[in-house]
Amino acid sequence: MSKYGVEVLKDLKDSKNRVMMNVINHIEQRKKPKPSRRRQYSILTMILTVCIGVFVYNQHSEKNLLSSNDVQILDEELLSMSLKLGVDSTKEPLNPAFQERIEESLNSAFQARIEIDAYYAYALSKGIVLRQAAIDEQERLTREHFESISKDAKFIEDLSRINITPEKFYEEYMKPDNIKLVAYNELLKDYFKKYEESFQLHARFAVKKDAIDYFTSQYKEEISNLEKKYQLSSNPSDARSFNKQYKFGQIVAVEGDRFLVVSGALEEKISHLPYTEIIEKKQNGVWFPLHGVKDKIAVGKQVNITYTMKDDTISQGYDFAANLDEIEIIE
Repeated sequence: MSKYGVEVLKDLKDSKNRVMMNVINHIEQRKKPKPSRRRQYSILTMILTVCIGVFVYNQHSEKNLLSSNDVQILDEELLSMSLKLGVDSTKEPLNPAFQERIEESLNSAFQARIEIDAYYAYALSKGIVLRQAAIDEQERLTREHFESISKDAKFIEDLSRINITPEKFYEEYMKPDNIKLVAYNELLKDYFKKYEESFQLHARFAVKKDAIDYFTSQYKEEISNLEKKYQLSSNPSDARSFNKQYKFGQIVAVEGDRFLVVSGALEEKISHLPYTEIIEKKQNGVWFPLHGVKDKIAVGKQVNITYTMKDDTISQGYDFAANLDEIEIIE
């Protein structure tokens, strides 16, 4: 695995905010879930790690190409598995506040299914070729990771609760998504080139936005039907956020495909000092992607930004890169 792949894997484990799971499907007793407080997100975090944490970038020959009919989109069996792993029906219902958190967590699982399917559909729409050799390599890495966690006592206990063996779990609910992970990896190659003047974190979030925008427009009816059937929401504001953070400050610089926000920067100083000096003086600074907000921002404007992931490996001092979930322009 590349050095970058390792860094991303660690970032995903630490933040826990992007519950990107490879498994999702129907639950018939959805109206009265009975959640368990104990290690609520253990399996979900494992799925997240397998889904997006391993990156494979291989170029091979033109043979063994795959068609769009090889993998099912919005597979309800996968959806059901995620939801069942998130709810322990053997436990008594908890207080309303914690019940709301469970609902948010299940919405996260649903949105994660949408996200990983979106990468696959979006890659095919762009004519990206998914070669069997790359899928085989991804399967090897996924299997390797599965072997490392399959002997965990709590993992076995949780699977036992829903009457499934670890091996069956792998074959039916992890293995099918390998091709979608390859699609994600191939998209990232293009987006890293497209965002070569920005940070890789920004490229990852740009491809997520574009893929989901495409997917939700093409599968609007199917998503709506699942929302109604299982009382789920595809709205990000209804999902569980593990690491929501805020940045309030002045836009100090716009450079390439990114812009810099510094808290405490004086407007009259922005045009007279290099941004590196402003960062050093104020001891803070966050680089956000311009993607989707280019027409809204300008140097000197005051903003309040919500973000959930950051990458401080780019920093030479006090600044770091982050994604952009929401932005408010302060007039």
